[in-house]
Amino acid sequence: MSTRILFPIRRKMLTYVLVALTLLLCFILIGVGYSQTPVQGEAEKMKSIQIINPRPPFSLKLWLDKEGRTTYEAGERIEIYFQASQDSFVRIYGYDSEGRVKILFPNQYSAHDFVRAGETKSIEGIIDANTRPGIEYVQGFAFTRSISFSPSEKGLISKQFMPEVSPDYKKYTQTIRGIIATIPPTAWTSSNLLSYTVRPIPPPPTNYGRIIAHSKPNGAEAYLDNNYMGTTPINLDRITPGQHRIRFVMAGYQDWSKDVSVSPSRTSTVSANLVPIPEYGRGSLSIYCNEDRANIYLNGNYQGRTSVRQLVELKNIKQGYYELMITKEGYRDWISTILVISNQTQSISTYLAPEISQGSITVYCNVSGAKIFVNGTYTAATSSSQAITLEEIKEGLYEITLTNDGYRTWVEEIWVYAGEATPLDVRMNKITMEY
Repeated sequence: MSTRILFPIRRKMLTYVLVALTLLLCFILIGVGYSQTPVQGEAEKMKSIQIINPRPPFSLKLWLDKEGRTTYEAGERIEIYFQASQDSFVRIYGYDSEGRVKILFPNQYSAHDFVRAGETKSIEGIIDANTRPGIEYVQGFAFTRSISFSPSEKGLISKQFMPEVSPDYKKYTQTIRGIIATIPPTAWTSSNLLSYTVRPIPPPPTNYGRIIAHSKPNGAEAYLDNNYMGTTPINLDRITPGQHRIRFVMAGYQDWSKDVSVSPSRTSTVSANLVPIPEYGRGSLSIYCNEDRANIYLNGNYQGRTSVRQLVELKNIKQGYYELMITKEGYRDWISTILVISNQTQSISTYLAPEISQGSITVYCNVSGAKIFVNGTYTAATSSSQAITLEEIKEGLYEITLTNDGYRTWVEEIWVYAGEATPLDVRMNKITMEY
């Protein structure tokens, strides 16, 4: 009797155990699914963003100002460094946690994309205090020749710092791939893919706002409405809504101040690059240029000529701001405002772009062997089977004359534009004899 009872009990227990194990396994699978979805999403995003040259001819390296854990708080200052192993033209893109694409370099403060081999450059900014938490990415590309931006992108770069060029990283990545597909693998390289995590900050207390204050260099005394609050970087919480005045004070630098508007339950970011107080010390400039024997001017005063074989140093310059201009006939002027600092040598890399001053004329004619004269000077003869192109003609107004035995002389004035081909469709008529 006891045996008959025991078996049913065992069967029930086994049934309960199997049901419990099944439920536990379901919960585990569901949990794994939820936990892996963001990871898989980021992996797909990284795979979509990252573009690699399998056999790069040179290198482009990116790194962050933080070592170890790359986590930043919303509203925090961030600095990205980069270096190319050979002279090249660099583009750097940022991909935020919402999938938007921004151009980080070149930018308003570094308008030229040319980077000298081994030179360490940096991009500095502030992470938007109201950005969505998550992982953000940065990737760069370096080319052996300059790649033009679209007119709309050029406009954004000139008006905004780190402008958004696309709300969809997938579509824009395809655009980048399309550009690179036209370039030989020996003429470009891609950087490592940087990533960092943006951590949210708790919202300000209800009916109050917050100010996140940064300065460069750090350690400036921060005053809010003339009340000392501490040293930068600093978060100022429980700030009453309305207009406030913030001021930074640091020895050896000019005082900096700004009005800031604070809204309830919102965070405002204030960042300042402090300007050193001018001293009577002197510094130097070390200038590199891609073109030889270009003229160097400092505040309009001639200083010498460039050399592609070595750096040109301008020494014993008083500390302060100067306009540096590099000029050469046939090239566009390079102009920039630079700060000379006492007892320091500042390296300046300049790139002169050729100035297009010539155009061409393409002549289509129904008659072969007609003589073409430009302002009375014989230039070429026509062909009825193909167009004749007259090259290297300076921009301006020209008289074009075509003559041929048995045909009426053809004359017309045209304007030639630099960088453009002006078409001429000439129909010469035979001379008919009238009796």
